[in-house]
Amino acid sequence: MAGPDRSGDGRLTVVLWRISNHATLDGLGGMRASGRWSSRGHPVVYCAPDPSTALLETLVHLEVDAEDLPDAFQWLRIAVPGDIALDRTDITHLPQDWSQHPHLTQVYGDRWLADGTAPLLRVPSVLVPETWNVLLNPRHPAATRCAISATYRYPLDTRLSQRPGCPS
Repeated sequence: MAGPDRSGDGRLTVVLWRISNHATLDGLGGMRASGRWSSRGHPVVYCAPDPSTALLETLVHLEVDAEDLPDAFQWLRIAVPGDIALDRTDITHLPQDWSQHPHLTQVYGDRWLADGTAPLLRVPSVLVPETWNVLLNPRHPAATRCAISATYRYPLDTRLSQRPGCPS
């Protein structure tokens, strides 16, 4: 996960990031659409260990130019208490080419959500080797200890929407 931080009362916290239309951690998006690690109908919140990974994970799913992103998009800084449980994905239980089979990772994530063993699951990013994302299970009782500590809005650099071979 992201580096540690100190909360206002001096307790150690971990910071996660998310880009979203809504400043909530209710997992409603997972009810409406499937993700890499969950199938539709399962409330889940996808987070990243840093703002740049959150941005990359968001942009890969968009079919609009950066300047056309909804004004409601915002950066969410999420404070996670340092003592909160985190499960780690054991990719040795998946085929070597697991990233080419979204159904397998969805089954893995759905099973984790149903088991309710921890509020957080660290999963490998498909986009960048040696990079991880974190799933938040909003139905886990300890998930309420994770909270949005700040929201930010600022325009994205329009160069992010330029695609190779496309005129700018």
